[in-house]
Amino acid sequence: MIELLGMSSPNVVKIVIMLEELGVPYKLTHFDVFSGAQHGAEFRAKSPNGKVPVLIDEDGTPVFESAAILLHLARKSGRFMPPESDVDARRIADQWLMFQTASIGPMFGQYVHFFRYAPTETYGLKRYASEAARLLGVLDRHAAESPYLSGKDYGLADMATWPWIRTADQMFPLFTEQGMWSRLPALRAWFDKVGERPGVKAGVESIARLMPDDAAAFQRADSEAMDRFFGRGKFDHAPGVVA
Repeated sequence: MIELLGMSSPNVVKIVIMLEELGVPYKLTHFDVFSGAQHGAEFRAKSPNGKVPVLIDEDGTPVFESAAILLHLARKSGRFMPPESDVDARRIADQWLMFQTASIGPMFGQYVHFFRYAPTETYGLKRYASEAARLLGVLDRHAAESPYLSGKDYGLADMATWPWIRTADQMFPLFTEQGMWSRLPALRAWFDKVGERPGVKAGVESIARLMPDDAAAFQRADSEAMDRFFGRGKFDHAPGVVA
């Protein structure tokens, strides 16, 4: 059986959605990212970057990085990717998957960091709020021109991006305080359409089971654990780096 190591972050949600869409049996195992275990040799053997999610395939092979996991599962199953013979469709699908991993994830993640953990650092907060808003506009324009982010058919870019928009809808000040949805009608329609898929609903329900574990891990985390988690200060996993 496939095992997925993770917590309730959007990058883990995307893999759970993929597994539910494929209808394959899997075991979802909570990983406490505040404990620092991701920096140990055992976990680094599975994920050299020391991050979740990590998928352990049926044969015991670990796969790290969320987009690589999606691609691995798509290639194994032959689903949710255009055929290699359809060069144009594959190019579009690849581009928008990379857009999520290169832009949406990193920039949205930085925005979350600043409004939740450094709200008085106004330059960082304004910089990432502005970039998040710009990227949302890029998605809205694409959604107005294409049935799905992946192209004419639902695919990996949709699975990869939807959890990040879900997080934005739930917690970004751009949405909760500044009415961002009013400026994103096409993206809103796409978000609602994808959210109605049975596989997406099942993925959200599955990941919800990790929320109590995440809350408990966060409560256990002291200041040193938080500094280690955010890479603030000198730790063994970041030799020579001092905040």
